[in-house]
Amino acid sequence: MKKHSAVLAVGFFFMLVQNFSYLEVPWYMRVILDEIGGQNRAPVVLRSIFYILLFTAIMAVSLFLMRKLIIGVSRKIEYELRERLNHKLLSLDYLFYQQNETGDLMSRCTNDLNQVRTLLGPGVMYIPNSVSRLALFLPVLLQLSGSLMLVMGLIMSVLVIAIVVLLPLLRPLFLQIQEAMGSMNNRVWQVISGISSIKQYTVEGIEIQRFRDLNQEYIKKQMAVVKLQQFLRPLFFFIFSVTELVILWVGGRQVINGQMTLGELLQFNVLISYLTFPILALGWMMSLIQQGISALGRINYIFDHPVEDQAAKQPLASEEPVISVKNLTYRYPGQSDSQPVLKNIDLTIKPGQTVGITGPVGSGKTTLLNILTGLLQPECRQVFINGTDVCDIDMEDFYNHVAVVSQEPFLFSRTAAENIALGPHELSMEVIQQAAENAGLKKDIESFHDGYDQAIGERGITLSGGQKQRVAIARALSKCAPLLVMDDPLSSVDSKTEEHILKNLKTHQCYKTLILVSHRISVLKIADIIYVLDDGAVVQQGNHGGLMRQKGLYAKLARTQQMEMELEGNGRT
Repeated sequence: MKKHSAVLAVGFFFMLVQNFSYLEVPWYMRVILDEIGGQNRAPVVLRSIFYILLFTAIMAVSLFLMRKLIIGVSRKIEYELRERLNHKLLSLDYLFYQQNETGDLMSRCTNDLNQVRTLLGPGVMYIPNSVSRLALFLPVLLQLSGSLMLVMGLIMSVLVIAIVVLLPLLRPLFLQIQEAMGSMNNRVWQVISGISSIKQYTVEGIEIQRFRDLNQEYIKKQMAVVKLQQFLRPLFFFIFSVTELVILWVGGRQVINGQMTLGELLQFNVLISYLTFPILALGWMMSLIQQGISALGRINYIFDHPVEDQAAKQPLASEEPVISVKNLTYRYPGQSDSQPVLKNIDLTIKPGQTVGITGPVGSGKTTLLNILTGLLQPECRQVFINGTDVCDIDMEDFYNHVAVVSQEPFLFSRTAAENIALGPHELSMEVIQQAAENAGLKKDIESFHDGYDQAIGERGITLSGGQKQRVAIARALSKCAPLLVMDDPLSSVDSKTEEHILKNLKTHQCYKTLILVSHRISVLKIADIIYVLDDGAVVQQGNHGGLMRQKGLYAKLARTQQMEMELEGNGRT
């Protein structure tokens, strides 16, 4: 708000000009009514009419400028908040996104941000406007008739009591509404993301009912707020109707008794009518403030989430990372009472090595890989890069030296070339094509109608599972990083394509070190050393030949896969 204080000050200046103009118009109405019956008073009446028109024009212009400046500031703050939110979300760690639902985060960045903007726009404008108008009008009203103001004060006390009683009830209701909206957004996001599975398993009816339940809960909470709001609005109108009657009754008697003129009664009545909207708006502003405060709390949940200061950490001492893991034990945050996902892991990955990691489903392979690539933060003194504790490493610098192929590659709704060339540096088409060739993807892309300019749809919806994996592999190879990390990268490709990719991986010149996580033994044969995980612990290590001779878990997995391949071969024949 500080950077916009000058603009807001000008907006508040026009607010005061507007309210001074509101104060002047009833005065000239009073003059007209009191002077219109006198002799030779036409010049006074005409002059008063001129001033009424003048101050009405000033009111209109100042109202426009006030709204333009103050509402304009709220729009700029909304833009700045959205930019800060986007920057903050991109700086948060992987674990934050595991602990928070996507739809709810989207709701915080859209619906809640709109509520904050409304608080900072109409809220900042109407509350000072109402207060300043009351401050200007009250002395004049007291001067016109202290007894009338006393009666009005007694009536208005009912309104104040209602606001004080109902105000604390609204904030928790608005917070519940915003949380319910987040749940609905998350459900919609899940349905859209998983629409193919929903249709294949014909569970549209179940999803409709789930959304209906969330929608009913949302409308139930909305109706609780509506009941409070609809109680306040008739109450306000009733109080002002009573006020009008009191003014006419008490003021009329004072005019008859000569205590005030008819013009003064008109001035008093018009001033009260000018106060009607600001006071009636109190109910709306009360809801607006509570909504805005609740929304601001939900947005601050994101802003308050800690981010490590990478600037205070050390860059990599070498272009070729040496990774050492010493007695690594890991539990996910919030699961301190459960069994660790990884137990007493020891391993070393040196430049030039091809390292394989395998094991049954749920053995901890992906968790270990996420720690090695910096997505998950272990306890200090357990993982070292070039001899430096990972807690002290600038991870942004580390990421510049690593290319990762995820188990579930994410593709953007862009062209094939843009998905391969993802990164801060622009790549030539020659580099993109070579990466596609090494990933066994070149023929597929050339078969597309628009080739490398073919849009592949959101999350790669137009591609097969194998094509998605190969786009991710091509993306990693195009980065040309010293360390290449691949998490089950060939699970959706056929054996011929697998052989082609593995052959190219052996001869690829960019990376020096390769980490391969896979359950497929055929992929791991190229590894210099293989670590076998079971139930979160390393139970075997060695090369393919040595592990086969040990006849442990690795050999068992290899035999099982060999039998499955033979059965598939017999089935095809």
